[in-house]
Amino acid sequence: MKPNPPALALSTQHLSIGYRQPRRPPRVVAEDIQVTLKPGELVCLIGPNGAGKSTLMRTLAGMQPPLAGRVMVMGEDVRALTPREMARRLSIVLTERLEVGILPAYALVALGRYPYTDWTGRLTPDDEAAVRRAITAVGADDLAARSVDELSDGERQKILIARALAQEPAVMLLDEPTAYLDLPRRAEIMQLLRRLARETRRAILLSTHDLDLALRSADQLWLMPKGGRLVAGAPEDLVLSGALEAAFRAEGVTFDAYTGAFRIPARPSGVVSVIGEGVPAVWTARALEREGFCVVQNETETPLRVTVEPGCWRVTAAGQTSKYTSLYEMIAFFRSAGA
Repeated sequence: MKPNPPALALSTQHLSIGYRQPRRPPRVVAEDIQVTLKPGELVCLIGPNGAGKSTLMRTLAGMQPPLAGRVMVMGEDVRALTPREMARRLSIVLTERLEVGILPAYALVALGRYPYTDWTGRLTPDDEAAVRRAITAVGADDLAARSVDELSDGERQKILIARALAQEPAVMLLDEPTAYLDLPRRAEIMQLLRRLARETRRAILLSTHDLDLALRSADQLWLMPKGGRLVAGAPEDLVLSGALEAAFRAEGVTFDAYTGAFRIPARPSGVVSVIGEGVPAVWTARALEREGFCVVQNETETPLRVTVEPGCWRVTAAGQTSKYTSLYEMIAFFRSAGA
């Protein structure tokens, strides 16, 4: 017997998004969008610049009316919900940096309780408990007493996520949550959001340009190609169907389905064989591919060969062999020789 499918946290029905213009036809950005978001899912919205990701996020959040179709949150049309009802169902974290001065981080998270408080904003014991749970959930207990303007970008993002959690919504939308972060913090925030989706059973949708992390972290990708129709599916489904490669090919980037990496095409520089195994051989091949070479593995008859040995690289070209002690030196040889 199959289990009952979970209720949808968010869905769209024949949704068209864009902008109405006075005395002119509407400018349609994307149309016939039909997607679903389930509790406990982390979904990444990706696509080239100008594809309409921000317009879609604003429409889903009820900040911009659709041109046609409907957005449903917990089974109800967002246009039928009051602002307070909407805030209890959906929270949003925007890219814009908040300037809140010396406000303590705890107080900023507490602002997330506004859908539940009266006009005075006074917090009940239940509100205080929700704020503390949200802060603990993002691992920010040690930040609660600090001023927001003293926090690093990564710490501030945790507090903003905690504020969104404090609303106790069914759906969380995040617009480029890793935009200002370095690589370790980007990975940390993505891991945090995936854990929160699982542990709190909230549906989390985020827009991102970090394609590698999206491929590794998301349960679903919503892919918006420029001028095309949104495609949704597991990251692996979009790779195998060719949709991911097709969406970014027009942007001057190719997707390698074997490695899961995006590459900038380079003018072919020739064929080189990398002879060796393990991590050093992998990174040798990557360095050569960056220079435009087509790399084959362990072909001993190729005229141009790089043999990877412990602590050194032996390059055979035109019957002559040279030895290098770093990849930087080896690549410099290829550039100078025009091999």
